[in-house]
Amino acid sequence: MSESHQPTTAGPGSSPVSDPAHSASSAQHEKGPAGTTNSSDGDRASGSQTLSDLKDKIAGAQEAVKTRYRAVSESTDDYVHEAPWKAVAMALIGGLIIGMLARR
Repeated sequence: MSESHQPTTAGPGSSPVSDPAHSASSAQHEKGPAGTTNSSDGDRASGSQTLSDLKDKIAGAQEAVKTRYRAVSESTDDYVHEAPWKAVAMALIGGLIIGMLARR
């Protein structure tokens, strides 16, 4: 969506009146036969393609995170069932460390 904008205030050495011939030619250049802008149709198509690609990448990343979470969750569950007292001791030590850091 590249549009050229005319300055609203006149700079030094320029006239405050805008050039109507330039505005009309630029309007005809940007618009197609149906009166719609050709550049916005191209931008919209490339934008929707980019959005689609981004959604696919996010969905792939989400699946990867879900897979890793399930693997870690299952291995943790197996460890806790095999050695429950070790798991309780690690949780207690972790709680004590976090408590001492929070007390400071």
